[in-house]
This record gives sequence, structure tokens and C-alpha cells, in this order.
Amino acid sequence: MVFEPPEVLDQAAVMGNSTWSQFGNQSTTADGDGNSIPSKEIDPYYYINDGNTPAISFPHVHIAAKIVLCSSYALMMSVCGIGNLLLCYVIYRFRRMRTTTNLLIGNLALSDFLVAVICAPLSFYQHLYQHWPFGTAMCVITNYLKFTSLYVSTNSLLAIAIDRYVIIMHPLKPRMTKCTAGVVLVCIWLVSMIVVIPTAVFTDSKTITNEWGKISSRCGDYWTNPTLLKAHTLFLAIVEFLMPLTIMSIAYVIIAKKLWFREVPGGHVTVQQELAAESSKRKTLRMLIIVVALFAICWAPFYAFSIIRDFVYDSATRETFGAFENAYYIVEALAMSNSMFNTLIYIVFNANFRKYVRQIPESCRMMRRSPRRNNTKSGRRYWYPLMSNSHGLRSSIRSSFARSHSTNISRLGVRREPSAPSTITPSGRSG
Repeated sequence: MVFEPPEVLDQAAVMGNSTWSQFGNQSTTADGDGNSIPSKEIDPYYYINDGNTPAISFPHVHIAAKIVLCSSYALMMSVCGIGNLLLCYVIYRFRRMRTTTNLLIGNLALSDFLVAVICAPLSFYQHLYQHWPFGTAMCVITNYLKFTSLYVSTNSLLAIAIDRYVIIMHPLKPRMTKCTAGVVLVCIWLVSMIVVIPTAVFTDSKTITNEWGKISSRCGDYWTNPTLLKAHTLFLAIVEFLMPLTIMSIAYVIIAKKLWFREVPGGHVTVQQELAAESSKRKTLRMLIIVVALFAICWAPFYAFSIIRDFVYDSATRETFGAFENAYYIVEALAMSNSMFNTLIYIVFNANFRKYVRQIPESCRMMRRSPRRNNTKSGRRYWYPLMSNSHGLRSSIRSSFARSHSTNISRLGVRREPSAPSTITPSGRSG
């Protein structure tokens, strides 16, 4: 959403008005004789100057806002870009990580990666330089993709919470299959794409001229109907914030209660087992609390600001407008930073992801050194596992083959040092 700035003070003084809402009801242009005539009705908030109306100027981005924007966007783009790429690669590379829950996490990582590498840089450029040089088509695509990715992230967090609830609270029920997980992922993207359609319809790149004659463009959604904008803002606040936050909070509270009062199975419990169980409980509960808390902290200011902007903000002086727009830049950056926090959560708190991320360099070296291949002419067959054994990828994995002198098929096995002499029979069994 792009803010419409207040009028130029000089023109406001001539008209005897001091606020943008008092000034913006009607604009004028000159006819062939130089007489001023009304050109169009200008809403003080939802329309932008089109070149025929009095010149306007966007407020200068405050230095504090620039510092916050630069640091937050740089951190978000680096963490989300690298971290989510690693998460997606781990799920793709290692078969054991392709569980249904990890597929949902991978979808979350993909949406956050799109936010980091496509949406965040372009939004940051416009906020910092107050100019959009990439054209209308790029404006529509970027704005649509930005909000779609953000809502995919929100809906993925909701799906992960529901999946965890079912797994922990109903362990005997059948687990979600990969086919069902695929359907869930498609639904997440479809819902996110549908709710952003109204925003895409009203997205445009507008050319403006300030009071110094400088021409610049601004990309944003320009709503021609304030009622539609208010309805859409309320709809998004309920569907994409309040409902997910409520469902996640309830699910994680129930899960936390279940985990906290669950006892270690078995009759006799050692001190080490009890300490390990308590440590696992604390880590899980801490992660659940952090997920919900960060979601609320990052998105609550954005939706509160949007409601204030669309329902309360109807007039402002030049000074208050500048502060209002600078604040919007910060709350939008905070909302987008939720993608960065999601990345940190699922790397820092997930031991499996950390383990496989550390194995990526070793795995890549193994792939380069020993590519997978089949040699049918020589009868040799090479197999290089995607996963390490319990000793990690650094342990020596060697394969030996027993080939019969008849037409029997070679069998693959792990070579071990025998404790006693043994022979390999033609059937492939020890004798």
C-alpha cells in the first residue's frame, strides 16, 4: 500500500487549508485560455497525483528509518537466502529427511526464500530511494509474489502446527501420507494466491512530479474504493493473522500440556533418562513458544498499522504524514523478518537439520569423487548411499560383491572383518 502525501504547504496556504484532507477534494488544471478548471476528483488518501494535479512530494526517509531498513533487510536477505536454500537442499538430498512434516517445512523454506531473494530487495530499493524504475509489469508481479509468499509462509506455519498436534495427540491414527501432504501444499499456495488477487488488481506504478520538478515512480496498490480497501484489510487481518495465531496457540498449548505431564515410558527410570526427558521437554516447549511469539510480534504491528491506516488515518499535516510513512516502512520490514526467524528456528532447534547441514560438504565431496554409476559390461555395480550410518559420513563404507560362477545375480553388502574364517558359497551365503 502506498501512502498519499499531504499537499504542498504553499498551495495549501493560498487555499487557506492546512491539511491534506481539506485540500484534496478537487484538483484543477489550465484550459486553453489559462483559466483554472476542475480536472478530476482527488481522494486525499487513495489516489495519487497524475501530473495534471498540483505537485506533491514524498517525505524524506528519516536517517533512523534508513538504518533500521538497511540492517533488517540485509540481515533478512542473507539469513533467509542462505538458510532456506540449505534447508531445501537437505530435504532434497537426504531421503530420510523427506517426511511429511519436513515437506511442510520445505514449503515454508521455499516461500521464505522467495521473499528474501525477490521481494525484499525490490521493496527495500523503493523504500530507500522513493522511486520504482522497474516498470508496471514488474510492479504487479513483484507485489503479487511478495504477498503470496508471505501468506504461504503463514499458512505453512499453520499446517505444521496442525500436523504436530495430530502426531502428538493422536499417535495411533494413520500418519499423513506424502500424497496428502502434496495436496495440502497445493491448497496452501492456491489459498494464498487467491487472497492476494484483489491486491494485484489495484497494483500499479504511478508517475509523480514533486514541487521541485523531479519525476519519479511509485509502485503500490492504489484502491479506488475506500470501502473495498477496508473490507480487504479486515479480511486479511482475520484470515491471515487472527485465525492462524489462535489455532497455533491452542494447538501448541495442548501439545505443551501433553508433553509436560508425560512420563518416561518404562518401569525403572534412571537419572540420566529423566534428565534427558526433561531437557527434551524444555527444548520442545521453548521452540513452540518462540514460534507463536515471533509470529505475533512480527505480524501484529503490521496488521494494527494497516487497520489504523485504513480506518483512522483520514488527514495529516506534512510532519505527521512523514512520521506515519516512515513507521510503515519499519513495520513492513518487521513483518517480512518473520521469514528470517522461521529459518533460524528450524536450523537452531532441529538437530536433524543441523546434522545434515554439516554433512553437506562431505556429501558433495563424495559425489564428486565417486559418482553413482552402473557398469553392466563388467558386471560391477557401485552404490553410494545418500545417508550416513550411525558413525557419520566420515566412517569408511566399503561394498563387496559375491558373484556366483553361475547365472545368479550379484548381491550388495557391507564389508566387515569376520570374527572367524568364513567362506562365500556360490549362493552368496556363508558356509
